[in-house]
Order: sequence, then C-alpha cells, then structure tokens
Amino acid sequence: MLFFSASMNLITPTLFFCGLFLQEAAASQRARCSGDLCLFQRSAGFNAAERACQESGGQLVQSGAVGQMTALKRLTIDVSGTFWLHGGPNCTAVSGGRGRNVTVLSEPCRSTLDGFLCLYDPSSVCSAVQSAGGNFVTYSTSGGFVVLDSETFPPGTLALVVPRNAHYPDSKYLCLSHWLQAPWTCEVLEGGCDHECNKTANTCMCPPAHSLHHNNISCAEPTVVPSEIQGCPRGYKLAADGRSCEDVNECADDPCIEEGEHCVNLDGGYDCRCADDFIEEDGRCVNISICSLCEHMKCDKISGVYQCVCNEGFRVSPRDPTMCERDCQRECPAICNPNPDLEKKDMQQCFCPDNYILDIREGTATCYDIDECEAQAMCDHQCENLFGGFRCTCRKGYTLQGKEKCVRLQGASEEEEGEEEEASGSPPPILAPASTPISLQPAAVPSYVKTGSVLGITVFLGLCVVLLVCVVRTAARRCGRLTLNSLKPRDIDIFYLQQITTETYKRLSFDKPFKNEPQRV
Repeated sequence: MLFFSASMNLITPTLFFCGLFLQEAAASQRARCSGDLCLFQRSAGFNAAERACQESGGQLVQSGAVGQMTALKRLTIDVSGTFWLHGGPNCTAVSGGRGRNVTVLSEPCRSTLDGFLCLYDPSSVCSAVQSAGGNFVTYSTSGGFVVLDSETFPPGTLALVVPRNAHYPDSKYLCLSHWLQAPWTCEVLEGGCDHECNKTANTCMCPPAHSLHHNNISCAEPTVVPSEIQGCPRGYKLAADGRSCEDVNECADDPCIEEGEHCVNLDGGYDCRCADDFIEEDGRCVNISICSLCEHMKCDKISGVYQCVCNEGFRVSPRDPTMCERDCQRECPAICNPNPDLEKKDMQQCFCPDNYILDIREGTATCYDIDECEAQAMCDHQCENLFGGFRCTCRKGYTLQGKEKCVRLQGASEEEEGEEEEASGSPPPILAPASTPISLQPAAVPSYVKTGSVLGITVFLGLCVVLLVCVVRTAARRCGRLTLNSLKPRDIDIFYLQQITTETYKRLSFDKPFKNEPQRV
C-alpha cells in the first residue's frame, strides 16, 4: 500500500497504482461515464473484464442493480454491443445499442464481448476539470481508455489541459477522489512530469539544453530547432535539393480538433478557422446552420445554442424546430387567406391549428380549442384536456399502454387501488411515462356549440309560455259571454220562491178558485 499526504486523505492499493503507469500509452479504447458507472469498450473475456475493473478501483456492475438501468441506457444510447456485468455464479452481460432497449442476458464466461461496465464508489469519482475558455481538456484512464462525452471520471484518470494552438499543455491533473494538479508525489506516475521527477523535492527536472516550462511539468525544446540550424525558419523544412526551404503543411496532422474548426495552411504556419455555418464566439466555433432555415428568419442564442424564434403570436413547432405555428390557447384568431374578390370573411379560406375548430361570426374567424375529454370517451381512466390535444393518465396500480389504454401492473392489488379511490373519491392523476399530448381529429361538439344550444332552448321555452298565456286568455273571454238562457231547456218552468204569512196564504187561497168548482155563467 502507498500512503499520500494528509490533503489527499486516501489509501489506495499498490495494484491500483501499477495500473496507472499505463496512462501514458496511446489510448485506443474508448470509455464513457455517467455518475458512478463507466462503460469501457474493449474486447475482453469475463475474467479479464473483472480484473480490469478491480485494477481501476471499481467492480463489475451487479446484474440485479435496477437503479442503474437509467445510466445503462444513457451510456449505450449510441453504442452497439454486449458488455460484461457481474452476475454471481453465472456470467452475465447487458446488450444495447442505437434504438434498442437494454437487455440483460447470460453469456458463457469464455466468450469475448465488446467491453464491460464498472461501478465505482461515488466518493472516488471526479467531475469535469474547470478550465479557462478556449482550452481543450483530454481525459484518459489507467487502462489506456480515452473518456469521451462524460461528466464524471473514474479514479486514476489523467486530465490534460491544452490551450488552443499550443505546443505544451497548460496543466495536468490526476483524479484521486478530487483533482490533484501536477507535479504531485514522485511515487505516482513520476509526479506527472514529462521527463524526470526529483524525489527529494517532488519537482520536475529536464535534460541538458532544455528548460522547465512554466507549467512545471514539461521541458521546453531548445530555442533553435534543427530546421533553423540548416537555415530554414520555423514552419519550413529543407527541400529535396538540400539548398532551398519549403513550407510545412501542418494541416496534414489535423491540429484543429475543436468542433466546427478546419485547418488553413499558411506560409510558415497554419490557422484554425470556423467552418461554414459556424461563427467564432469567445474563442470557440458555434453552430448557426439552423438560422438559415428558420421560417420567420429569426434566430437567438438560448442556453449556448442557436435556435429558431417565431414572431409574436407564434411558437416553434414541436415537430420541426425550424417551423412556426400559431401559439393558440383556449381561443385565437384564425389565419385567413386574403382574397380581394370575396368581401365577406365567411367566404374566405381560414385555417386553425391541429385540434382546434373554426367558427366564423359577424365576419370574425376564431379558432376554439376542442375539449376532447368532454366530447367523447378518450381514456380508460383520467383524461386531461390540453390546449391543442389531451393527455391520458392512469390510477395507481396501472400503467399506460399506448396512448389511451390503462393496464394493471403486475403485483398491484385491488385493495391498493380501492384505498386510493376511497381516500379522495377522485384520485390525482398519475402520469405514465408515455402520457404525451395526442393529436385528434376535431370533435363534433365544441364548447361554444353547447352555449348556443342552451340559448336556443331558453328562447324556445319562452315562446311556448307566451303562446300558452294567449290561449288561456282567449278561452277566458269566450267563457265570459255565456248566459243562463242559453243553458235553459224549453220544457222546463222557472219557479220563484217568496216568503208568505198565514194571512197572505188565506187571502190567496180564497181569491183563487178551485179547479173542480163549476164555472159561473
């Protein structure tokens, strides 16, 4: 075991540092890291892969580590192949690649696969080196791998910071749970020195006629180069005739390695310039090719990347980043083709965004959002209306299959679903991974049509009430003109009763002759 200074606070096995000496070799293999997980691309058997992981301070990823699946997908998104995992008594591997899902499978231990996946202690990995703008940083591991497209780096990684168009690096760092700048202790990689390390002072030394560069690790070449000794200045070489000098084509070695750069050879030198569709900003070439394709001819730099921008009232289309579409919420004006031959707008051609319906009233064309959730049953469980679409979600214990169907998850019990439904009566929507807005044809009953229907029904009922009142009043007038005479039958006598006394009765009785009394002549 080797012990470092207290500032390093790290004890590392000797085997680990032996592996570090491979650092200076040409790295032909590639590696990519995400968090504490790294993918190494080098053909190897299971035993060799396991040994390489251990020598770099890690171990093969356990095949049952479900939490690592997201990182595995990210690491293999554009890398095809099969890579070793640690699967216990049996040898396990993971297969993935461009456009494919990550699959765990068993492989014979004697097989040779495309690489392996190592897991490290999260406290031992390092984040990217912070360097000044214009510097280029390369990362290489103890096993001779070049680490690309990564935000974290395994222990033992060397980081070399090289300024633009510079012959010597600006600095060198070693990852040991944090970045340690060279020169460090001479026992590890000669202190990071290019030539020799002074073990007494832990500083770098140079051979005769060379001087220590201001980076404290490189040895500067003599001020007079061989071509100048032969009479040719820097950037030129002795021609075949042995008497004249000719220009050196530095671009043949591809010295311009930044994105968007191309090399231009000059007399006695070269220049790294930005390629077509790139512009120089802060010493770097930035891609602006999309700006020439923008529909509204507007382009802004957003989060360091140039993107198309649309005019007011429009937004960038999610289907094509160069096209613009109406930014319509619940309603918005329609786009109409002007036609001087047609005076009325309802005779013109007007258009609405997808999932909006056109309504023309009093010469005004308006687009209304369609409430797909209310117009028809779109989802198995919950339906959320969105401006220009809708989204289906499922209750707890279910997952979204396709765009609308909810399927019960394996192992989910009915009791769990029942408990959630009893708790609120209407459980909050649980968004499934595939629950995205869906395009739909316009529905038959938009919201504004329902409002017009209610108004029409109200007017109709009012007219019915007025008509009923008129009928009742007419009937009442006719009934008022009826008399008793019209109801009296012809053969019925009418008798009137009056109160009489005894005297009156006697008088009337004597005055009235009896019917059986004979008439006097």
